[in-house]
Amino acid sequence: MGKYQNYIIAGIFLVFAATLAPWAYNFPLNDDWAYALAARTLSETGRLTLSDWGSATQLPHIITGAVFAKIFGFSFSVLRSANLLAGAAALFVFIKILGQFEIGPFEKTAAALALALNPIYLLLADSFMTDIHYFFWMLSAVYFYVKRLKDPGDTKALGLAGICTAVAYLTRQLAVALPLAFTLILFLQRRGRPSQASPQPQAEKPSWRVLAAVWGPPAAAIAGFYLWFAQIHGPTWASENYVIGATLAHLSKPFALLSDTLYRLFASIMETGLLLLPLGAGYIFSLKQFSAKNSFRCRINSAGPWLALAALTVFALLYGPLPYLENSMSRSGIGVLTLGGAGLKPSGLFSSQVFWWFVTAASAVSSVFLLCASGLALRAGSPALRFIFAASVLQLGVGLAGAKFFDRYLLTLLPWFAAAAVFSARGVRFSRPAAALALALCAVFSWTGMKDYFAWNAAKWELSARPRAGLSSSEIINGFDHDAWFNYEKNMAYLKSMKPLKMIGEWEWQKVGSRKAIISFTPDARFRVLDKTEYSTPLSSNKGVLYLLSLDRQP
Repeated sequence: MGKYQNYIIAGIFLVFAATLAPWAYNFPLNDDWAYALAARTLSETGRLTLSDWGSATQLPHIITGAVFAKIFGFSFSVLRSANLLAGAAALFVFIKILGQFEIGPFEKTAAALALALNPIYLLLADSFMTDIHYFFWMLSAVYFYVKRLKDPGDTKALGLAGICTAVAYLTRQLAVALPLAFTLILFLQRRGRPSQASPQPQAEKPSWRVLAAVWGPPAAAIAGFYLWFAQIHGPTWASENYVIGATLAHLSKPFALLSDTLYRLFASIMETGLLLLPLGAGYIFSLKQFSAKNSFRCRINSAGPWLALAALTVFALLYGPLPYLENSMSRSGIGVLTLGGAGLKPSGLFSSQVFWWFVTAASAVSSVFLLCASGLALRAGSPALRFIFAASVLQLGVGLAGAKFFDRYLLTLLPWFAAAAVFSARGVRFSRPAAALALALCAVFSWTGMKDYFAWNAAKWELSARPRAGLSSSEIINGFDHDAWFNYEKNMAYLKSMKPLKMIGEWEWQKVGSRKAIISFTPDARFRVLDKTEYSTPLSSNKGVLYLLSLDRQP
């Protein structure tokens, strides 16, 4: 692939995503309606107004969506296309990061494709959620921080890192971890010894000038956003009840916090093993090399992998098979399940307990290899590589402190494990056939799951939109995203006119107004079937069926 590898990987991702025809599905997915409402308002009126639902800072994301909507017209197809381009750009940057560590072309390709073809990345890129947009700016900042650590004289890289960090913060608050990680590495590298495997220049002294350059742009972004939000925009439901309030409530219960954190950590390790299964599979024949002599001239403790495997096995026996974290993967498919009656949803292997136990076992083994590679990379790598570790772990720490922890939060952890896995291939044998086979299987897993997600969501929106006398779409219970798109803004406006934001419950808006019907995967003998629709899914030879049920009970 040579010097065009960055473009080729980004192109492969776009072609892979295009086979799903994402432009054909003009409807929201999960929470992206909240960001779409803000983008539409900005494109049509010029007013930057954040939804009460969104907790992220989100400004560059909204502005990008508004620009695309202004040029091409507002639709979820347009917003989704903008996000897919951001996803391709993030992969481009990720390849450039790997290029800083003398990683072979096959290994770089494997790492980028493992990231691109995993179900969560594909799902988020095919939506208008903020995660992918943030991921691009976060990786851009990481790239320039890495360049600066490798060349302390590169003042341009430090300036660009600060700018990218500021934009990343204005997209999601997680970015505050990036300058903190860089500062930490600056102080720690003064104590470290150069690695024989990764020669490095003389360690940079953490002067006040450097620290000011590191913290200046993100600090300005933090202060600017706070002043704009407090003095011009005003509070939202999320800012009053979730961003700080729910987080502090979560942190105020130490025993529950410890229990939740341990569960989330083990679940994160297991699900990371699944998401980066191709990279773990590459070391399936090389376990002993991690603890034996290798070209890095350092190794991990031979008991470590077995202890990790034992701990993950106990966790799986206690909590059952994957998936553990909500809400991108479930035993009904990929994506957030928003309709009831999923027991009759044709989900193929996704509904098989045996399949998920097999996936859990494979993920546990993959996790062990990824942990081995991480340990080796931390010992043999340069401060620049350790910075990626610090940035990923600190972002994970911010996520763990929150009241809710979704599987999509693992996205910021994946660059470290992917980079460590392919860096370790410089000294430990990496099986290309095993990695390629696992990549193909993961691509099928992600593609079929995403195609199914699009299919049943398209069916529910089409069923709701059919013209009927005395029944509008806004009066149909059709999943959280559907209800929010039609009712959230007007219902929240009504509630805010009645009481303060802090007194409004998270789901209280759904109780405002009347509902006359509900859409479900399963008919209910208590309710009359008004209509139904079928849809095709790659998960099963049987067609899925959705039912529109009247909420008037049958006599």
